[in-house]
Amino acid sequence: MGLYPINAVRNIFGLEPTEVTAIGFKTPGHEFLKMEHDTINVTLRFPGDRIGQFTVSYAAAGTDCYKVVGTKGDIEVNPAYTFGSGVKIAYKTKIDEKEDSKTFSETDHFAGETEYFSECIINNVDPEADGEEGLFDVRVIIAIKQSLEGNGKTIKLESRQRSKRPTLSQVKKLSISKQPKDFVGRDSQHPAN
Repeated sequence: MGLYPINAVRNIFGLEPTEVTAIGFKTPGHEFLKMEHDTINVTLRFPGDRIGQFTVSYAAAGTDCYKVVGTKGDIEVNPAYTFGSGVKIAYKTKIDEKEDSKTFSETDHFAGETEYFSECIINNVDPEADGEEGLFDVRVIIAIKQSLEGNGKTIKLESRQRSKRPTLSQVKKLSISKQPKDFVGRDSQHPAN
């Protein structure tokens, strides 16, 4: 729970967090959710006095956005993490009282990932999203767990820096694929098969 916002804030700042603080609770009436915390709030501190905060919950209304707030304005991306047919990522900015917005056309995220990874294999190039990327996400998740176990204790992380970051050259603009009208070998009496 929470990997998308962790990954987003790490890449927005282009930095790795140095401190993690997390608090969690169990929502009354949600005992059917067999987990200790169904809602968790996380604060990540980054170099340069940057802060990232997010809340993830199985008990709250769904939301799919993030906002970057700076000294001169803000940028809001909504939707931010959803993918699939009909989803168009959009952002609004307000910087020095000037407002702007943009909506991007639908894209097939998984086809773009598949094409990118295929190109890496064909060209014998290491992908940007590699084991180091996964390790940096996991170390934040472990720190969140430690903070929760310590009742919101701040966990300090060793200063680290990624050797690679996403670049614009990785962007793939692929339209949403059409769903096939029929599947080979599908049992018409049992559509799930």
